[in-house]
Amino acid sequence: MLGYASKLTDMPSLVGEEDIEKLREGGWTEQAIWQITALASFFNFSGRMEAASGLPPDEIPENAKFAEAGGV
Repeated sequence: MLGYASKLTDMPSLVGEEDIEKLREGGWTEQAIWQITALASFFNFSGRMEAASGLPPDEIPENAKFAEAGGV
């Protein structure tokens, strides 16, 4: 799945039926493959729009209180 998402991000024109078949062989359902594709595509789109618009990258506030922020 991660290899597919990476390929979809870095080389979308090279994604083909063989990539989808590998996901199926790995046990991913059609719905899961669609969701993987949709999420990777959405984040690629939104990230590129953000970069092209000149918006600053997202930042975690200094006073954030959740583990992902490192400020537990």
